[in-house]
Formats: sequence, structure tokens, C-alpha cells
Amino acid sequence: MCQRTPGPFMLNKRTVLSEFQKTLSFDRVYTKGRLGEAEIGRATAETLRIVSWNIGRGYKPDRIAAALAIISPDVACLQEVDWSNRRTNNRDVLEDLANETGMLGLYGIEFLELCSPWRSKNLAGGGAIGNALLSRLAPVNAFRIELPLCLDWQSDPVDRALPWVTRWHLRREKRIGRRFAVGAEFAWNGRRLFVCSAHFEDKLGGVRGRWSQFKAVTQDLETRCSDGAIRVIAGDFNTFDSRTARLVTPDSEATALGRPAGIAEAAWWQHALLPATGYTDPFAPSAWTFRVLPFFQAKLDWIAVQGGCAGACGVGPFASSDHRPVWLDLQAGGPSASEGR
Repeated sequence: MCQRTPGPFMLNKRTVLSEFQKTLSFDRVYTKGRLGEAEIGRATAETLRIVSWNIGRGYKPDRIAAALAIISPDVACLQEVDWSNRRTNNRDVLEDLANETGMLGLYGIEFLELCSPWRSKNLAGGGAIGNALLSRLAPVNAFRIELPLCLDWQSDPVDRALPWVTRWHLRREKRIGRRFAVGAEFAWNGRRLFVCSAHFEDKLGGVRGRWSQFKAVTQDLETRCSDGAIRVIAGDFNTFDSRTARLVTPDSEATALGRPAGIAEAAWWQHALLPATGYTDPFAPSAWTFRVLPFFQAKLDWIAVQGGCAGACGVGPFASSDHRPVWLDLQAGGPSASEGR
């Protein structure tokens, strides 16, 4: 079960930060790029296109920007966005995407990726990784939502109390930080619109942990929103648990949160957990966004809406990432009644 642990991260004497990492703050939301004058009218548009996409660190920003240009979002919620890591050639990936798309970028740090001999070339750190928003609307404000801690990434990788797979990840990806959501408030069509980009834990905590992190976002938004506000929580929810997944990971509880043993996590979220919150996601559980050939595919990525209406929606192709982007057209109507196919 996840626990909330407030306060700054404590660096021990063995933690070595790069000079760049020493300049960063977990408390900030960083701004990248700027809006052009042509985007000012978007605040009165009747429909907004929302995208959610785990871009897999952003190894090829040009391909990501090209895919975004085809989907043409008004707000894009991005996860696993690199900033000055060796594996992505020390690029500021969000800055590149903001400049390429002409959108405004908002960025929050999830982890500092520490240098380690255990890291392979395609995992080499030295910088940060985080969640982001790209927007054609000017935000009223931006904020972070810290999530309950399912895994302390500063844990000792030889701690036998942790599953061996988790200890392997701690050693392989040495980092400090925690899961969080980056959010922004917009004024749209006479209403308040809140959009959050989130990345839930997949290395420990299971279904209960991920659900507690989703609920933490909904509860935080309750404190920020009036009843008439539209709320969107989008991101990589890591809803991978299923019979197939249980063959390779110990981070599972087949009947968590009342789920029958034969039902996959995404289907249980869709049919039992989300409805009680007032949020809806228009995609069917079979609308998979992540695949490991030849046997495994799952819906990991979500766009959950409360207070607005989801119109058309779709799943994009693979482009640079191991996740496919998902998108929906948000309308400032009543509760979402759209059902994805």
C-alpha cells in the first residue's frame, strides 16, 4: 500500500549529482517555449483535442513532433520526458517539442537520473525525467500534485524485503524522486478546465497502489475546483496486471480491490473503479496502447474526464516510443457519454 511522505528528498553522502542536476528543483513547474499570437483564440474553441502519450524518454523528438502534428492536439499530456540525460544526447526534449510544435511547455521533474555503472547506454542519466504538458492555450496557473509513495527509489537495492525484480530495477536505474502529476488550469469557453499529466508506479504497489495514486489526484483537484469545472486526468496509469503479466512480475494481487481473478486491471478500472469517481474514459479496455510481442498487450494509457463530454477519440500509431498515443475531443457539455471502440 502506498504512503504519503511529505517534505524534500534527503540526499545521503554517497549521492553524486551532476552539475546540471544541482541546479534543479522538485518544487518547480518549468516553462518551455512560448505561445504564438495565433493561438490566443483557442480559449473560445468549442472543442479541444487532448492527447496523452508516454514518449519513452524522447529519443527521437523529431518523430514525436511529427506524430503530434498529425494528431494536432490543443493540450498534450506527456510522460517520461527527458531533460539533459546522456541517453538522449543531453537534449531538453520538451523545449525541442515546444519549439517544433509552437506550443507552450510545462514541465515537472519526476526523477533525477543518477549516473551509475549499472546503467546501459540507452539508460544513461545525468539529468532529469518528468511529466509535461504542451498547450495551445495560455494557462491560468500550473501546479504539481505529489502522489502517495509506492516505491522509494532511494531504497537500498539489497533490501531483501523488496521483491527481487524491484531490487533489480533500483540497481539498474539509480534515481531520486517520486511519482507525481503536473497540472494546469485553463479558462475555456467560460469554464474552468483542469488538466493533469500523471505517471503511476509500476515497480511496486500493484493495483491498489496505482488506484491510490489516481485517487490522490482526484482529491487534490477537489480542493482546487468548483463544481462547474472540467477535470481531465491523463497519462500512463500502468494498468498492466493480468493473467499474462502475473507470469513475469511479483507485483500483483489477482483479487485486489474486489476484482475477480480472471479480469484484467484495465477492465476493472473501466467497469468498476472509475464509475464511482464520476470520471469516464471513452476507450474500451481492448484499446491497447502498449505491447510486448508475441503475447502481451494492454491498455496502460488513459484520458479520464469529469464534467465535460468526450466526443471522437482514437489511438495513434507507434512513433519513437513503446507506447501509442491516445486522443479525444473534449466538449464543454455534460458528463461524457461517448464510448470508445
